[in-house]
Amino acid sequence: MDVSQDLQDLLAERAIRAKLAQYCQGVDRKQWDLVRDCFHDDAIDSHGAYVGDRDGFLAFVQARHEHIGSSMHDLGTTTVTFSEDRRRARSEAYCMTYQNILGGADDPFAGSGGGSTWLTLGCRYVDTFEFRDGPGWRILRRTVVFEWIRTEDASSYQPLDPSWALFRRDDSDLVFSSLTDLSG
Repeated sequence: MDVSQDLQDLLAERAIRAKLAQYCQGVDRKQWDLVRDCFHDDAIDSHGAYVGDRDGFLAFVQARHEHIGSSMHDLGTTTVTFSEDRRRARSEAYCMTYQNILGGADDPFAGSGGGSTWLTLGCRYVDTFEFRDGPGWRILRRTVVFEWIRTEDASSYQPLDPSWALFRRDDSDLVFSSLTDLSG
C-alpha cells in the first residue's frame, strides 16, 4: 500500500468533487464565472440539446436560465477513477435537477398552458477530468446521460412565505454573504 499515492488520490478526488459542486452552485445561482471555471478552455460538453465547446455551452445555458425561475441541482452517488498516470480521471455523478420553467418560455419542457412548469430530471454527469499545471483539475469532456424526465403543472406547489429566507439566483443569495458575517 502506497500511503503517499492514496493521499494524493484523496486530495485529487476532493478537488474533483468540489468542481462538481461548484458547477451546480454556479448554474443554480447563475454565477457563470463559477461554471466557466469548472471546464478547461478546450472542453466539450454533450448536454442533450447542446453539444459543443465550453463557451457555446455557457451561452446555451445562460439563455435557457433566463426563463428558469428556480433551479436546484442535487448530486448523489459519485465515483472517481484515475488513469494510470493520474493526470486524468473519469467521474460519474448522479444528479437530480429541479427547475421551475416560467410561463411563456421557449423551452422544450415548458407546459402548453402558458403557466409555469416544474421539471424534475434524473441524470448522470459522466465526465473526464484532466489535471493541468495552473488551473488544476477541470472538466475536459462532459456527457449528460439522461435517465428520466418528469414535468408537472406548477399549481400544485405552495407559495413561499416572504418572511422566510428565500433563494436568489444571483450574488445576493445568502450563500454569498461575507464570511465576516459568520463571526457574530
